[in-house]
Amino acid sequence: MFTVKADCVWYWAFLCCSVGACIVDDELVGARSPGDIIIGGIFPVHQQVKNLNHFKPDPLECTGFDVQSFIWVQAMIHTIEMINNSSLLNGVKLGYEIYDTCSDASKAIIAAMKLLSKSTSTGNVLEVHCNYTNYKPIVKAVVGEVYSELSISIARLFNVMLMPQISFASSASILSNKGRFASFFRTVPSDIHQTMALAKLVGYFKWNWIGIIATDDEYGTSAVTDFTSQAQMHNICIGFHEEIPTYVCDVESNERIQNLISKIENTPNASVIVLFAKQAIVVKLFKEIIRRDIRRTWISSDAWSMSRAAAKMKDIKKVGNILGFCFKTGCIPGFLTHLRNLKSPPGGFNKFIEKYKQLHSTCSKENMDHTEMCDSQTPQCPFPDTKKLIQPLNCFKMNEAITDIGEDDISHNVELGVTYAVYLATKSIAQALRNLLKCQEGACQRKFDFPPWKLLEAIKMVNFTEGTGHFYFDKCGDSINGYNLIQWVMDDEVTMFKIVGEYKLVDNNIYIYDDAFKNIVKGVFSNCSRSCKPGERKNAYSLHTCCYDCVPCAEGYHSAEWDMSDCLKCLDNQWSDAGSSQCNNKTIEYFNWDDGFAIVLIVFACLGIALIIVITIIFSLNLNTPVVKSSGGNFCFVILFSLLLCFISTGFFIGEPTNVHCKIRQPLFGISFTICVSWILIKSFRIILAFNFDPIVHHQMKKMYKPLVILVTCTLVQIIICVLWLLLKGPYYVISHSIPKVILPKCDEGSNVAFGFMLGYIALLAVLCFLTAFKGRKIPDIYNEARFITFSMLIYLIVWISFVPVHVNTEDKYLPAVEVVAILASNYGILCCHFFPKCYFICFKKDQNTPESFRKNLREHDAQKRQVNISDLSGVTESFWSAPASRRSTNIQVFQIPVNT
Repeated sequence: MFTVKADCVWYWAFLCCSVGACIVDDELVGARSPGDIIIGGIFPVHQQVKNLNHFKPDPLECTGFDVQSFIWVQAMIHTIEMINNSSLLNGVKLGYEIYDTCSDASKAIIAAMKLLSKSTSTGNVLEVHCNYTNYKPIVKAVVGEVYSELSISIARLFNVMLMPQISFASSASILSNKGRFASFFRTVPSDIHQTMALAKLVGYFKWNWIGIIATDDEYGTSAVTDFTSQAQMHNICIGFHEEIPTYVCDVESNERIQNLISKIENTPNASVIVLFAKQAIVVKLFKEIIRRDIRRTWISSDAWSMSRAAAKMKDIKKVGNILGFCFKTGCIPGFLTHLRNLKSPPGGFNKFIEKYKQLHSTCSKENMDHTEMCDSQTPQCPFPDTKKLIQPLNCFKMNEAITDIGEDDISHNVELGVTYAVYLATKSIAQALRNLLKCQEGACQRKFDFPPWKLLEAIKMVNFTEGTGHFYFDKCGDSINGYNLIQWVMDDEVTMFKIVGEYKLVDNNIYIYDDAFKNIVKGVFSNCSRSCKPGERKNAYSLHTCCYDCVPCAEGYHSAEWDMSDCLKCLDNQWSDAGSSQCNNKTIEYFNWDDGFAIVLIVFACLGIALIIVITIIFSLNLNTPVVKSSGGNFCFVILFSLLLCFISTGFFIGEPTNVHCKIRQPLFGISFTICVSWILIKSFRIILAFNFDPIVHHQMKKMYKPLVILVTCTLVQIIICVLWLLLKGPYYVISHSIPKVILPKCDEGSNVAFGFMLGYIALLAVLCFLTAFKGRKIPDIYNEARFITFSMLIYLIVWISFVPVHVNTEDKYLPAVEVVAILASNYGILCCHFFPKCYFICFKKDQNTPESFRKNLREHDAQKRQVNISDLSGVTESFWSAPASRRSTNIQVFQIPVNT
C-alpha cells in the first residue's frame, strides 16, 4: 500500500488516496535469508524476458538461465556467510534479499522498488514521502546491477532515499557523476579508464583506422563517446561506427547484424574492431562472423573480455585475434567448495539453486547450446559443451580442486574478474557496517534501526586490506583497481585467457609483459594509409587525418619517429639532407692557419715584411743619395711602415675570428693603405709640378703643394670614416649558418655602407693618382716615374674592382682569403713599382747615384729627346742642387732616377 505523511503537499495526498496500496509478494524474490541487517541484491540471472513486446502491464516472464550470473549470486551469498562466520561483525548477522532483473530495465525497477519498501503489519509497502531522512526500508544497501543501463535506471530510484548501491560490473562513466548518482558505488573502474586504456592499446600498436561496434543502450553510447574522445587524442580515426540492438531477440537484430557484417567486409583496412556489448550479443554476432569466415582483430570491453559463452563457441578461432581488458582479480576463500555444495539457507530459500539443479538434471547432449534462442519453445541448456576452457586467472588452490571435477561442473564457468568484484562489493558493505556499528573486540552496537544514508556515509570512508593491497572508493565512488590485459589463446580443443599485461590507474599506462603477444599483434595492419617511416611526414588528403600520403622531409628538417605530422627543423648547429630521420652536427670551418692556401698567403705576407725590412735597411744606408732623396728622404720610412702594417693586417684575416680581430683588421688596412696612396698622390703631384715650366702655373701649384698637409688630411679623412664606422655599426663576430652542413665563424662587416666608403675613399685617391700620373705621361723617360704610378694604381683598381663581385658571391671559409689576396696584390704592386727600381739603382748603379752623374745624364738625355727646354730644366735642377739643405726640404723633389740608364 502507498501511504503519505501528513506534511506532504495536497497533490500527493490526492494521488495516494486514489491508488490504494501495492503489496508485493515473495514471488519476485529469488533468494532470501533472514538476518539482523538485510542486504539487497539485483542480478540478471536470466538473459531476457519472453514477452518484451507486451500490450498490457502483465508480469514479465524470464527466460535464458545465465550460469555466470548465477555464480555471481552465489559469490554474494558465500561472502555474507563468510562474514557471519567471522569476527568482522561480532554478534550481528547479515541477511539478504536477491532479485532477478532478467537483463531488463522494467524488471530491475520493480526489484528496486521492492527493496525500497518497508515492512508493515499487512506486508511490504513502498511509501511515498516528501522527506526520506528517517525512512527505513527493508534493506540497508544493495549489491548490483551488472549492466550499466540497468544500474542507471535503478540508481535514480535509490538516489531519492540515498540507498547505497554498489555495482560489481556497471562501468559507464556517467555513473561517476555524484551530482546525479550520489548513492552509487562500484568495485570496478569507470569506463573512462577503460576507454582510455583501449585507446592507448590501439595507439600502442600504431593502429589508426579502426571500427567500433556498440549496443544502442546507455552503456554502449557512453562507451563510444568516451572512446572516440580518447581516440582523437591519440590520432586514431574511426573507419566505421555501428550500433546493434541491446536485446538478442529484437525483431531488427538479425537484419542490423547482417548490415553490420557487410560494413565490416567493405572496410578491409579497419581490421581492428572495438566491441562494446553484452555476452549474448557477442555470441550472436560471432556466429555470423564464423559462418562468413571473416577474420579480424577484436578488442573486447570488460563486458565480454572473459565470456565463457563466446569462448566455448565452435570454431571460435575463425573470428581472428581477440584481446581486451578484464577487471583485476583476486581469491575468494572457500568459494569453490561453496559451489560444489549448493543449498538453500536455514530459514530462507534460494529459487536460483532449484532452477539450476532442474536444468542440470534435464539437459541432454543433443541440446548443449549455451546461447539463448529467441523461440520460447526451444529448450535451454546453460552448461558447457565438451569443449574445454582453461582459466589461468584462478587461484592456485582452485586450480588444484578443478582437476577433480567433471566437464559439466559449474566451476568451468567461474569468471573471477566480476566474481571477485561481487566479493569486494559485499565485503565493503560489511566493513562500513563495522565502522557504523562501532564494532570492537567485543560485540557491535545493536542499533539496526538506522536509515540507509548513514550507511552511505560509512561506505565512503571504507578502506581495508584485501590480498596484497588496500581497497577503497575514490571521490567518484569508483574502484582504484586497474585492468588486466588478456589474450584469447584458441585452438580446436582449448581456449585460454592469458594475461599478457596490465593497465595501471596510478599512471594511466599500459604495461605488456609477453613478447610473443607483441609479435603476433604487431603483424596486424589496421591503418588507412601505410605508416610514414622516419624521414617522412604525413600529408593528409582527406577529412580523416589518418588518410595521408608520406612526403620526405625537406633539407634541414627531419622526423625521428613513425607517422609524424610535421618534420622538425634542425637546430642551427645541425644539418640534414632531404628525407633524413636525424640531424647531424655541422662542422666548424674557418680560414685556418694550417690550410694550404692560408700557408701560401702567409708566406707571401712574410716575404713582403722581409722585403720592407731589406728596403728600409738599404734606404737607411743610402739616405743622402739622390735616389733616396727623390723618393722623399726620411718620409719614405713612414710609407714603408704603413706598408708593413698592411702586410700585418692580413694576419687578422686568418684563423678563427674574434670580436677584436673583426674590429681591428679593416680599419688597420684602410688607414695604413690610405697613407701609401696619399704618398703616391703627392709623388704624382710633384712630378707635374717639377715639369710644369709655366711660371704662373708653377707658382700656383707650388703654393698648393704641401706634402705633409696633404698626407695628414687624406689620412685623417679615412680615420674619421673608420671611427664613425666602429662607433655606429662596426664589424663584429658572428656565427653563420647559411651554408648547409657548416658552421662558419666569421666577421660581419656591420655597415656595408661604411665598408664601401672606406674602400671607395681609397679608390678615389687611387683614381686621382692615376689621372695625375697620366697627365705626366709626356715627361722625358729619364724622369718619368708616372708610368710606375699609373701601373701600380691600375693594379690596385683592377684588383679591388675584381674583389667586389668575388667578395659578394663568396660565402664559405675562403671569404677572408679573397681580401687577403687583394691586400697582398696591392702591397706588392706598390713595392714593385715604387721601391724595387730604386733599390736596384742604389745597389747596382752606384756610380750613377751622384748629383754630378745625375745632372750629366739629365742633360744628355734631354738633348737627345729635345722635348723640353734644357736651359729651363737646367735652371730648375741647378737651383735645386745648389740650394741649401734648409730650403731643399721645402722644395719639390723633381728628379726621377732613370731605371734604364
